Amino acid sequence: MFIEEVMELVELNLLREALVGLPGVSGLSTEQRKRLTIAVELVANPSIIFMDEPTSGLDARAAAIVMRTVRNIVDTGRTIVCTIHQPSIDIFEAFDEVSAVLDQMMPCFLIFLFDLPYQ
Repeated sequence: MFIEEVMELVELNLLREALVGLPGVSGLSTEQRKRLTIAVELVANPSIIFMDEPTSGLDARAAAIVMRTVRNIVDTGRTIVCTIHQPSIDIFEAFDEVSAVLDQMMPCFLIFLFDLPYQ
């Protein structure tokens, strides 16, 4: 039952019988692979998840789908911490908190936090 919930959460129900395949050749797209990777992590049922650039290598549409999946996970009560470089305004506005870390090597490193408000 839990696996069914995870598949629904990451919106992979329609691909349940698909083969992962080879990147760029056959099988799942890059965006679908990222959602599958997130699903694999969710099986451990963590309360907090760290994601390093989950939208890296994706076009705007695919990035929006992955971030919608991230929001779905947050809505289940989990906290997600992400690093993202150059997010679109839509993705930027979807985060609950944003922190900027300044470093000499990197002008601005952004850490985004998805979290449900305390009740």
